Amino acid sequence: MGLTAIFSFWHVILPRRAAYDIGFLIIAAAPVITRAFSRIYLAPDKHVRSEILGQLMWIRVGIIALLVLREWDPGPFSLWPTLQEWRTGAIYYCVTIVPVALLALAVHDVRWSPMTGEWWRVGGLAVGTFFGFLWTTALGEELFFRGVVARALLDHLPPRALAILLSSVIYGSAHLWFHAFPDWRQALVAALLGIFLGDAYARTGSVRVSMVAHTLVITTWRLFFKL
Repeated sequence: MGLTAIFSFWHVILPRRAAYDIGFLIIAAAPVITRAFSRIYLAPDKHVRSEILGQLMWIRVGIIALLVLREWDPGPFSLWPTLQEWRTGAIYYCVTIVPVALLALAVHDVRWSPMTGEWWRVGGLAVGTFFGFLWTTALGEELFFRGVVARALLDHLPPRALAILLSSVIYGSAHLWFHAFPDWRQALVAALLGIFLGDAYARTGSVRVSMVAHTLVITTWRLFFKL
């Protein structure tokens, strides 16, 4: 409750300056890095990650604080991409999936294990996985890492390539805690993915394009690979 109060009123009390924005991001990362939510949302089974409920809500509190109180502008945003954004996101996915998959296999972050079963069941799971991740993981991560972190770097670092590279390193570093710390395999794969997603955002200025590409990568991972 204390962290949520600080998170919510940070931009109400403090000036809108870069130093205070960095402090806000540190507060945002602290509960995730320390796995605070796993001690609050107790899982009924070891295979169920109940803490994701807290993480998703925490991300949304931060996004609301940034968009409403900080008046941050991440660019065009809505829950449903335009037709052009669907197309562009799909193109970026086609460019992204091979190098990301090859790196994940090379460092043994995943193994090839296509989902089996009736076509209608696999197809239904693919559709459900896509839209489930589009409006949860991809929405939150793209708004935060591309719409906030990458946007700030793109605005203050003239070389676009440097801003994209640095934002991808930050994105990859956040995945060091994906499993047991330091999960360097997941961090490497996420950093490479972040380069492609960062480039998609930098070129289009739309979080929705990177959302589409991100979600297609996750759906492919769920259907064809296992950790």
